[in-house]
Amino acid sequence: MARRHQAVQSTLDEIRRLRDTLGPSDELIGAVVPVLTGLALQEDLFDAGTFAVDDGALMTIYELSVDPDGRLGLYASAGMPGKQQPPHDHRTWSVIAGVRGAEHNQYFERTDDGRDPQQARLAPTGERTLRRGDANGMMGDAFHTIRVLDEGPAMHLHLYGYPLDRLAGRVFFDSVEGGVERPFMGRPDLHTAKVTPAELAAMGADGEELAVLDTRDVSVHSAGHVPGSCPVPAPELEWRLDGLLPRRAVRVVVVGDDDLAAHRAAHAARRRGFTNVAVLAGGVEAWARAGYDVHDGIHTMSKAFGEHVAHARHTPMITADELRRRRESGEAVALVDCRPEPEFAALHVPGATNAPGTELLARVLGMDLEPGTPIAVSCAGRTRSIIGAQTLIDAGVDAPVLALENGTMGWRLAGDDLDNGADESATTAPAPSALNDAAAGARRLAGSCGVPVAVEADLAGWQADDSRTTYVFDVNSPADYAAGHRPGFVSAPGGQLIQELTARTAVPSARIVVADSDGVQSLLTAYWLRLMGREAYALPDANRGRWLETDSDAAAEPARPAKPYERSVDALQAMRDYIEWELDLLDRVDADSFDLPHGT
Repeated sequence: MARRHQAVQSTLDEIRRLRDTLGPSDELIGAVVPVLTGLALQEDLFDAGTFAVDDGALMTIYELSVDPDGRLGLYASAGMPGKQQPPHDHRTWSVIAGVRGAEHNQYFERTDDGRDPQQARLAPTGERTLRRGDANGMMGDAFHTIRVLDEGPAMHLHLYGYPLDRLAGRVFFDSVEGGVERPFMGRPDLHTAKVTPAELAAMGADGEELAVLDTRDVSVHSAGHVPGSCPVPAPELEWRLDGLLPRRAVRVVVVGDDDLAAHRAAHAARRRGFTNVAVLAGGVEAWARAGYDVHDGIHTMSKAFGEHVAHARHTPMITADELRRRRESGEAVALVDCRPEPEFAALHVPGATNAPGTELLARVLGMDLEPGTPIAVSCAGRTRSIIGAQTLIDAGVDAPVLALENGTMGWRLAGDDLDNGADESATTAPAPSALNDAAAGARRLAGSCGVPVAVEADLAGWQADDSRTTYVFDVNSPADYAAGHRPGFVSAPGGQLIQELTARTAVPSARIVVADSDGVQSLLTAYWLRLMGREAYALPDANRGRWLETDSDAAAEPARPAKPYERSVDALQAMRDYIEWELDLLDRVDADSFDLPHGT
């Protein structure tokens, strides 16, 4: 896949240079023929398994590359003996080159004036059989027929001056003499190169960057998915891709509900400028049949890591029953909920203080607690409370620290009620002394564990490196991010980034740079990301002395007009259907218990 991508892109780079020099012309076609032939002769890049003809079909068209500006499209057309096409035009210049098999072409020119679409006339201008190493081209007003000969399955590369799905107005005739003008292939069904489960498994271990995008609904993904795959439902794909995949040439393998859905998602990715895309043939079902592990649940890698931390570090726990008993007996226990404010406001254990994610250390140090007061850390379930409690312990907080076992869920299962509503104190910044103490603790922890601190020159070099993906996150709170952040830095509060890592970073081997404004959160986030096996770097105090963009600034910018091929009607309809489904679901939720209807 990597070699094919490199060969295709270098070939297209040369063809673009020729096109921009010569313009659409017979001279251009003559110059492109040997270039495309050179690609076609690399037959091992286009094996029959990767580019198979669909069962029951005579032809399947695979989209290899399309230019974001819509001026060039390259395809691999796989055909079986018996495949044929009547006389048709292309409406743009084109070149066809043989990879294997034999495709016989007859060429025609239209001799009538085109005024009567019922009485078109064609005259033959030649014919040629294209086998391996053969190529021929034609201008947009020429016509040709295609017939795959009985020499076995055929594969030919088709290059067009515009992508196939933008070639409006193409026509064909029933007869080689002409006749009635009819629309030809108005919306072709375009496929993407396939990879087998064994090939995908090998890619995951070959050291090159790889993103596996699971485009099924999140509920289906949670029922079983390829380990490490990034959940990005098809209705969200087009608007999330840029953030998930900062590098356009990264290898991408798409998983869908079925192969057709995967091909459609891969097509959408190419329309966003991603050039190295394949689909997992047979999806998760084929992956499981091949004997590979299938994970269930959501954010499974982060949750598994949390359990590993609890086991390896012996993170102290407190049950809901024990917390209630201590409260009833009058013992002081400070309960801190480390989830984002909206989650906290929806439901939390009564008496909890909100201290989201990597803000936890500074907020705990700023609490007015009696020395030795135990601190219990809560979340919705287990993972964030384990990571939060262990953060306080590792940073040297001088008090007993406990994780509330099973969080708000455990409290509810123990038969106790939950509260809702925001914690107003969470919107107030910790005192400067608490921030200073937290920064000192974060520096000690990061220094003892070798967390690398990046400088601006490092960041500039990494962002200019086209050979690797670099994610740049602002790990401040959403409110602080909205108030001011550096352009290009994506909001990812530290605690949530750790919890939702596979959903926010689709390329596991990428660099991750995390920045903050307080000198605390980036160090703590990078500390945990490196323990999770990621190549993470802290950029503390990154916003100080910089021009910052606010959310209102971004909203004031004029919207970039979407080009017709950048967002399809189908994608917009799918997004609308998905939103309507969510609204219907919310209508059916029991707001008191936050339970979902049975079977949802």
